[in-house]
Amino acid sequence: MRRHPFRHPRVRPRPSRRVAALAVPLLLAAALGGCDGCRRPAGGAADDGAGDGTPRRGGQVVIALTSDVGAVNEVIVPATVPTAEVLRRMFLPLVEEMPDYRTVEPRLAESWEFSDDRKTLTFRLRDDVVWSDGVPVTARDVEFTYRAWTDPDVAWGGAFTVEAVERVEVIDERTVAFHFERAYASQLLDVGAGALILPAHAWGELPFSEWRASADWFRENLVVDGPFRLASWAPQHEIVLERNPLYYEEGLPYLDRVIFRVVPDQTSQLTQLLNGEVDFVFQLSPDDVARVEAADDVELVTYWSRGVIFIGWNLSKPPFDDARVRRALTLGIDRPTLIDSIWGRFARPLASPIVPEMVPGAAGRFEPLPYDPERARALLAEAGWEDRDGDGVREKDGRPLAFTLITNTGNRQREDALVILQDQLRRVGVAIEPRALEFNTLVGQVTSGAYDAVITAWVMPTTLDYRFAYATSEIGGSNFVGYSDPRMDALLTEMREAPDREAMRPYLAEMHEIQQRDQPYTFLWQSQRISGIRERVHGAEPNHLYSLFDLREWWVGPER
Repeated sequence: MRRHPFRHPRVRPRPSRRVAALAVPLLLAAALGGCDGCRRPAGGAADDGAGDGTPRRGGQVVIALTSDVGAVNEVIVPATVPTAEVLRRMFLPLVEEMPDYRTVEPRLAESWEFSDDRKTLTFRLRDDVVWSDGVPVTARDVEFTYRAWTDPDVAWGGAFTVEAVERVEVIDERTVAFHFERAYASQLLDVGAGALILPAHAWGELPFSEWRASADWFRENLVVDGPFRLASWAPQHEIVLERNPLYYEEGLPYLDRVIFRVVPDQTSQLTQLLNGEVDFVFQLSPDDVARVEAADDVELVTYWSRGVIFIGWNLSKPPFDDARVRRALTLGIDRPTLIDSIWGRFARPLASPIVPEMVPGAAGRFEPLPYDPERARALLAEAGWEDRDGDGVREKDGRPLAFTLITNTGNRQREDALVILQDQLRRVGVAIEPRALEFNTLVGQVTSGAYDAVITAWVMPTTLDYRFAYATSEIGGSNFVGYSDPRMDALLTEMREAPDREAMRPYLAEMHEIQQRDQPYTFLWQSQRISGIRERVHGAEPNHLYSLFDLREWWVGPER
């Protein structure tokens, strides 16, 4: 078995001088070192792959998913990891962000240019990209997609990212301009890389008012422009993609088919990986590392993810409407012990949604609240919660300080965290009823507000735009805890208008301080992805942006 304790994301060839000059200066998170284990990049002729490292066409891979994809139209479904990973293999964005956090590469757009005042961003589209029914992709698809992003009936969860766009202008079939009300740091990422372009000629037939009730309609009228197209879909069981013969990159993808198999349980995923039933698993348990290391035909790949694990407190319910209680609960959690028990060396504590790789120096600057059970007890007493009957659980007005903490089944780390947190918070007089729910059931309870507290995760946006988590305008949406603070709202707006990433630093520092004070979320850890991949699969370089970032370049060699 080849094992990479940390395999850096591949540094792809530098874009053309024009593209590089126009690219947003994304932050370089960590020094990118040598490319241990890199395979041959795409391009050139492919043969039978008979041992010389040259990619070969044909074959299939099987990838395990913890849950099904929500729908083929990303603007009407929650942005889960399976949905994003699969749909980005079927649809193209205008540009694609690279794993170094500082460069982008062209996809639908072959070039782009800002006006002198940076209030107009003009894209020139490729002339060789067509939908899978043969219809050319044009600027009208881009304009149609923008209307879908911003239509109130569609109610796309990411609409806030394009709120500074005043209008989209179709200049000609291959040229489209985004006109902004102001210039800010992440304009190119927001409109170019943040979402996928949709087919106007196919999906424009359905009124926006009917989109949210029509998930099956989109699948029945599906056309794509990415490297793969949908071959079949058995809900909650399996999604099969096949090579799109009209894809614009000559010779790609190498694979004939990609099978996404829904395997909710991590233990079952490991078993199927070791047995050769699946070829790739996104996230293995740290407890599984030894078994994978002992296998001679499976490779272990670890890399820091953009995912952050946290507890979301339902601020509409007592006692979570009191910031002193939320702060006390955070102080009562021994995060180092929690992480060591569950993850060992594969995770680290977090204080906020600020991922260190995106902001150099964040690891030492944005420290979490310490484990301080004495201070936690004092804060709870200050808020009126005392153990008056001596049963070990605090009460107030005859009500015990007790609540249900939920998470999703099939994730051993989160389920283990439920048990450890129950024990840790009991020591400060808090009673937790841990409960693991099927994923869709959990989503339903959280989105309806029918929960006390939940352990869940976010994948952090590289734009450093945290309005989804804290903005009052996002209550009822991604701000599912119901947090509202006037200064935080103003701060997020000011940070959004910063001209570049360096100018965001003081805003990030203040955002961190408000999070420390109010604790609407208790951030627990950032983990490494511990992925498993069979050695028959070549060309795979999972990274913190997307584990399947370069799926079109994967290829399979002969079994050993």
